[in-house]
Amino acid sequence: MRDSNGTVAGAGDLLLGVKWRFFNSEKSQLQLGAYPQVLAPTGNHPRGLGEGRAAFVLPFLAQKNWEKWTVYGNIGYWWRGANEARDYFYAGAVLEREISEQLELGVELFGNSPKERGRPFRVGVQCRRHLEIE
Repeated sequence: MRDSNGTVAGAGDLLLGVKWRFFNSEKSQLQLGAYPQVLAPTGNHPRGLGEGRAAFVLPFLAQKNWEKWTVYGNIGYWWRGANEARDYFYAGAVLEREISEQLELGVELFGNSPKERGRPFRVGVQCRRHLEIE
């Protein structure tokens, strides 16, 4: 389905993965893991809903907690099968602080190498809050 602005809506590709925490230290509050995933090309690529070919991603994850602070991040690599796309690295990190039982504040830094040919490296920053209302 395409609206008047050219936006396409519908089911896209299916991403399947297994998250594996291979290190978990209660003493140091450090966790390490991996999250291998396969992108199954189930979307309608000619309509703009999917890559049209299988892809694979292998991210590594880390998290460290201390007092009211948490830092976590990941670094990974996408192997993409689509002709117009290229393989790329990506990374991100988040720093959060618990302000109260209902409020956490955080900042995220992320980036990736070019996903398409001729595009520059991308870096971004995001601020967010997590508020629980009961």
